[in-house]
Amino acid sequence: MDKERGKFYQSGDGSYFYSADDASKWDLLDRIGQLNLLHVLKKEWAPEESSQSKLRKLLQEINIDEFEDFMADILGLCESFEEMVYEFEGNINLSPEYLERFYPDEKESLEKLKDQIKEHKEWKEKHQASYSFLTRKLLEKNESDNNEKST
Repeated sequence: MDKERGKFYQSGDGSYFYSADDASKWDLLDRIGQLNLLHVLKKEWAPEESSQSKLRKLLQEINIDEFEDFMADILGLCESFEEMVYEFEGNINLSPEYLERFYPDEKESLEKLKDQIKEHKEWKEKHQASYSFLTRKLLEKNESDNNEKST
């Protein structure tokens, strides 16, 4: 006896459904969701008068058909940035580990960079002052302000 195999319908994002109607409904919901995201992004990241950000300007030109690729590129860029950047107390530079993988022949430059990072850390350890007294003063001020407001 031949059993009938179930037929699945694939939506635009690759999801599978039992009916073509369900797949179409999902595609519509997915498109509405992307439109909502794009609308909010355009509003939230509108160019500012003082900004020269090309990305903000470019975002305003993105249409819904380009949105998925644009978001994939942004996420990929963020991942690459996290991998290639060394961050220490608000300062960034290219990560020595990343550079070693892509520029293995630059041993002398890499050693200089590692030494600079080490020297920077050591300098900060020796010269960094404690600001705990400022924090305590700020907490005391906030506490007295709150007490004045409640009376």
